[in-house]
Formats: sequence, C-alpha cells, structure tokens
Amino acid sequence: MEDQVEEVKRKTDIVGLIGQYVVLKKIGRHHKGLCPFHSEKTPSFMVNEEMGLYKCFGCGAGGDSIKFLMEIEGIDFREALERLAGKAGVKLVARKFDVGGDKQKLLEVMELAARYYHWLLTESKSGEEARKYLVDRKINTKLIETFNLGFSLSGWDNLMSYLIKKKGYSEEILEKAGLISKRSGGGYYDKFRGRIMFPLQDSGGKVVGFTGRILPSLAKEGEPKYLNSPETVIYHKGRMLYGFYQARQAIRERKRAVLVEGQMDMISSFGAGVTETVAVGGTSLTDEQVELLARLASIIYLSLDADDAGTTAIKRSAELAEKRGLEIKVVQIEGGKDPDEIARKSPGKWNEMVESAVEVYEFVMKRSLAKNDVTTVSGMRKVTEEVLPIFMKIENSVIKEVWTKKLAEKLGVESAVVKSEMERVKLGKDTRGQYSQNKVEEVAVDNKMEKLAKRLVGGLLIRPEAKKKIKSWMKDIIPLGASGKALHWVLECDEVSPAKQAELAPSELKGLINDAFMAEGEDETTEGDVWGLAVQLIRESIREKRKLLIGDLKKAREEKDELKEESLSRELSSLDREENKIMLLLG
Repeated sequence: MEDQVEEVKRKTDIVGLIGQYVVLKKIGRHHKGLCPFHSEKTPSFMVNEEMGLYKCFGCGAGGDSIKFLMEIEGIDFREALERLAGKAGVKLVARKFDVGGDKQKLLEVMELAARYYHWLLTESKSGEEARKYLVDRKINTKLIETFNLGFSLSGWDNLMSYLIKKKGYSEEILEKAGLISKRSGGGYYDKFRGRIMFPLQDSGGKVVGFTGRILPSLAKEGEPKYLNSPETVIYHKGRMLYGFYQARQAIRERKRAVLVEGQMDMISSFGAGVTETVAVGGTSLTDEQVELLARLASIIYLSLDADDAGTTAIKRSAELAEKRGLEIKVVQIEGGKDPDEIARKSPGKWNEMVESAVEVYEFVMKRSLAKNDVTTVSGMRKVTEEVLPIFMKIENSVIKEVWTKKLAEKLGVESAVVKSEMERVKLGKDTRGQYSQNKVEEVAVDNKMEKLAKRLVGGLLIRPEAKKKIKSWMKDIIPLGASGKALHWVLECDEVSPAKQAELAPSELKGLINDAFMAEGEDETTEGDVWGLAVQLIRESIREKRKLLIGDLKKAREEKDELKEESLSRELSSLDREENKIMLLLG
C-alpha cells in the first residue's frame, strides 16, 4: 500500500490539482498564490511541482497532494487517495485490516438498503402516507432526492427479505450493519419499521448508517420518535455531521458552517438557501467534528436549543472551536421553536437570522445578564460563574481583553477586578481560596493527549493483539501524566487478560486502568479502532511540536535570524513528512 501511495503522488499533477482551487503564478521553480486555508492579501502559499509539495508560510499548512485534497474537501485519507488514484489510473489494493471484506460488504449492504428505502418512499404505493407527511413538512422532491430520503415499511422482515432472499446477503452482515436486531426467542427482525429514513453519509457520500423518524400515524406509546443506527465498523457518530457531504462545497466557498441539531433542521435550512448547514444529530459536538469543519470553514454559526442545556452545549462547542482557531457565532432563534419551523414558514426570515448572528461571547454574556439581577451580590456571583469560564478559554489576548472590559462595564466594576477573578478561577480555587480538586481534575481531563492516551489504554486492554504494532509506532511519543504512565505500562505488560493487567498494575494506576477499560465498549471496539486511536495520539504529538516550531520560526523572522529560520523550516518540513507517514499506518 505504501508503494501505491507513492505511485499516486508521483502520478498526480499537484500544480494542476491545487490550481483548481487557487490561482497560481509561476515564480522560478515554484508556483505562488493566496492560501486557501486562511485569509491573506499577500501570497504566501507555495507549490513545488518537482517535490510534489505545498507550503503556506503564513499559517503553516503544508503537505502533499493527498493532504491538500483532504484539507480542502474535508475528506479522510482513504477517500482522498481513492479520488487521486482514479484520476491517475492506479488500481488500489484492499486495505490491510478489512478482514474478510466486511467493511466493503457493510458499505454495499447499506447502499442497497438506502436505495430500497428510497424506492419505497418515492415509487411504492406503500410510501404514499410518508410522501404526504414530507410534503406537509415542506420537504419537496428535490430535497428528497438530494438527501436520498426513504421510508421503511412497518412489517417485521421486509428489509431482511429483500437483502437476504433477493440480494444474497447473510443475517450476520445485516446485524453487523445495524439493520436488523436479534429476537429474544431466536431469529431476527428489521430494526427500522414505519419510519422516514435519513441515510447518514460519510464525507465521500457513502451510506454508513441511518436515522429513522417514526411516521406519526404509526407511533406507539413508549416508542422513540427518532431511532439511530448503532456504532459499527463503518459508522462512528462522533466523527460525522449529517448533511456534510451535501453542504461541504457551500461551506468551502463561504468559509463558514451553520450547525443545527436535527436532520429536519438541516434539510429545511438547506432548502431555505442556507446550503452550508450541517447537523450534529442529537449528540454533543466532538473534536473530530470540529476538525472536519475546520478543514473548510473559518466560522461556525451555532443554532442550538435556547434552553440551559442548549447554552451549555454552545459553551462547550465554543471551547472546542476556540482551540482549533475558529470564530463562533450564535444564531438567535425568534418566531419559532427551531430552525426547521422558521425555515419552512419563512425562508427569508431564517436567512436574516443567520446573517444577524452574534458572537458567542456576546450571546453567553447577554443571556446570563438577562436572567440574573446584577444589582445583587448573588446575581453578580452567578454571572461571573456562568461567563468567566468561557471568557478565560479565549486564546487571543486582544479578544479576551475586549470582552473582559465589556463584562466589567455591565457589572459596574473595574476590568482589573474581573481579571483577578478570572485568574482565581483559572487556578481552580474555590470561594474560600482553597484549591478545588474537581477543578484540577477538569483541567487535567481537558488535555487532548491525556484523553487519547486513556482511550488507547482501554482499547489495548480489549484488543491486546494490537500491542505489538502500536508499540513499534509509539517510540518516544508516550505522553506525560497518569494516562501516559498507564499507557506505557499496558504496552509493556505481556498479560492478555484485562482483569489480570489491572490486577498487576501499580496501585496508583489501577483506578485509571479500570476506568479506561469500562469506558471502551468491549463488543464494539475493533483492532482497527485501537490502531486509529494510536495514530490520533501520534498526530496530536506532532501537532504540538509543530505549534512550538511555528512560534520559534516567527521569533526568528522577527529577529532576522536567517540561519535559524532556515533550520526551523527544515524541521517543520520534516514534521510534515512524519505526519504523512503516520497517515499510511491506517492505509
């Protein structure tokens, strides 16, 4: 596979590829243009045809043709490789850990299921009521086709009969795909019955799961309104955004993404002309989802519920986006309960709401001030407790200063007082000046490498067969902290049984190892998942190194130290090559 990757890169015209997205001008041995990954007026984006590499000396983005396509289109490594291979005329071999072709079979069966559901909705007499329901919800034929919507019959085995008897797939593969469930008395039944079906597509458009909305006339007491596919080998809900495949072109062109909660919110917003909309699908925003958007957008517009839970979700989302350097705005819902209702009733009004979105810091501050009386001591305390934690996460010191002053003005105090309180909160002190253990733990858990290391510990306990390969990858990448110590211990432990490993572990690591094991689902985690966690951890380590090098490079430029600048540039290029090699580990 590594040889084939090199062949694809060798046969790809990187200047022609990047030229589809960036206006390039040949200057000597390089081609130069405005960077597509950050805003700039003076070109600092360089493409070297001979080396097959690109580099932005403004934001640090760089890599080869595969990396560029991944970043500009918001797709994963495999998808980018397949696209370029197709154009280059290179036939790729199967992925190493697609054991027994299960992944390919799962993708095939999901695509067939989507076509079957779509036919039932659009062509079958049985789908007449579902069609009427969608018409009433202002979901027209074009939207139905764009999102490949479908309908599942209310019978217990309609999909099974189609896929097993007519298409020849096994019950085992259907169960692995999450399309059927086991009966308590033996046998299987269709998981989705009597529902409007929303195919969940990955960034390349492949169907990997479904969400089913019960048709109101078929709803029974206690039955969930929405039913989602379980996590499978091909579907991981925390890594996907509903509608991303359809919205990515608009996101890339407009450099922004509008984030809503549900599938109907997303489709109605898309139909109203806000085609850069995606949905989190009822889950909290994750690092992986933010990374997906960050490849294409510089601003995220949040349109989540306006209740306390929604505000908490907005704060959490803002924190994740801030770490990735994204700007966050909040769409304030007025005149309807959600984006779906507003976009259906008044598309123009929905567009206006999006355009008049406010900065997330303003939203959080105004919401807190509106519900708390700052003329009272308790009200002021409540505002600071709600607002300061998000203000202190602002990485840009100028922006932090601006919002600190605004809050101070609203509270009627000096900005120095607010800064002092912010520093106290940052140190994790409680109201009596004592250090709060909970705060200290939250700061520790917030470290991304610590989280990844802990997840990897759990994965290795469940899939010890992955140890040998991962141990050879990690080398000196083991992170610091308790999770790093636990990871080092598990990698060195020869025992296979998770219980025995936890028993043999040093006393100070037993609790963490047990927690890690419980957090990782034994029946769901595959060896490939564990490899993926290791790769994420290695990439995060490389990114941390890159941040430090970029800082040193900037300082060298300011000091006009050309020798040091050249040396640091070589180190950055070496890191880029190292990251590209890491991507091949899952190739």
